[in-house]
Amino acid sequence: MITIPYLTALTTYFSYGLLFAFGQLRDFFRKIIDWWKASNLQGYAPICLGLEDFYTRRLYLRIQDCFGRPISSAPDAWIDVVERVSNDNNKTLK
Repeated sequence: MITIPYLTALTTYFSYGLLFAFGQLRDFFRKIIDWWKASNLQGYAPICLGLEDFYTRRLYLRIQDCFGRPISSAPDAWIDVVERVSNDNNKTLK
């Protein structure tokens, strides 16, 4: 069985928690700003509620390049991956 060192596990959980906390903080300030600039859209339902797309907006878009890298070589002990760039904060990768 492979064991992960405690420091590695601790820093991973801490980083994920930090991303989650800053995402929640950004959503909180976004709600305040949206309330301040409220438009009169009476009768329309909101597109997304609460945590429905929180993971996609605040977490996955920031780390998608780590997990979704295309492989450009044969699968072996060493692989080559495609280098990608993004000009729009990782919403699209080229």
